[in-house]
Amino acid sequence: MKHLLNLKSLTAHEIQSILDLSAELNETNEKVLVDKHILFVFEKPSLRTVLGTEVAINQLGGHVIHTQPEIMLSKGKNVEYSCREALQDTIMNVAQWCDAIFARVFSHDTLSNMAAMSSIPVVNALCEKYHPMQALADILTIQQTFSKYEKPTLTFVGDANNVAYSLFEGLLKLGYAVRFTGPKKYYWNDSQIAYFEHLASKNGTEFIHSVNPEKVLPGSDIVYTDTFVSMGEELVAAEKIAHFHGYQVNEQLMSLTGKSSAFMHCQPAHRGVEVTNEVMDGTNSLIKQQAYNRMVTSKGVFASLISNQIYHQPAETAVSIEL
Repeated sequence: MKHLLNLKSLTAHEIQSILDLSAELNETNEKVLVDKHILFVFEKPSLRTVLGTEVAINQLGGHVIHTQPEIMLSKGKNVEYSCREALQDTIMNVAQWCDAIFARVFSHDTLSNMAAMSSIPVVNALCEKYHPMQALADILTIQQTFSKYEKPTLTFVGDANNVAYSLFEGLLKLGYAVRFTGPKKYYWNDSQIAYFEHLASKNGTEFIHSVNPEKVLPGSDIVYTDTFVSMGEELVAAEKIAHFHGYQVNEQLMSLTGKSSAFMHCQPAHRGVEVTNEVMDGTNSLIKQQAYNRMVTSKGVFASLISNQIYHQPAETAVSIEL
């Protein structure tokens, strides 16, 4: 693993190794990033991603440097000299001083171009297509809650967005059953559905989807939702939210699972829109643990990429398992 732009190129074993290493490092805080410098470049605002990851790097002995996106990712406006310099020159210089780049961008193409030019790891802190860091934290939260070898069923309610995509990609690779329900206008396209079905078939599990929540929620162990209005969609918020009538995660919708199901939300949340206070603050809510694990899994990601760390499973608890 040279970069982490999404979970597509990772095997189930590699995903699990990152999670196991994350948990191990969170116990030991071994200083595996001493004298390592990670550059943060954020085109979009962040709370959990910035603070959680910065704390993780600090605890492992590393250093974080923040730069303005307009300096790092200068883009021309078809006006002579409006672009400060070519991206390849920027990356070449950054790679001489820093050991990794952590970037939150509007376009995945920006990350792809950076990675293609970079001799140091590039990590996706979020783009319009993927959110691998959130997915890793969520999967670790699920494994902590249900045990590492149990495979609960997760249903995502709402928008077929970047968070749901990366979460489904990771869970299906690890053999978890996933389900989706949301309005047709904000649904998966045919190629995405085919990809999830392929992952499910390959890993002996299932991907079920329907616009009708009553068809997918029964039997779900976890109900997950995210904001209906993502960053950059504020101007169309009212128009978009109108399509999500009936998809708010409230006590009535949670009751459709037929059991005492866990609730997850990546945050930030719009309380009273995609989720009610009763569910968000309920005893089965895992939102606090999810947020904490944004810090934990950052340790495993950067230790794997920068210091080539691997998880060392204690011999006395070693288990042979096919992933």
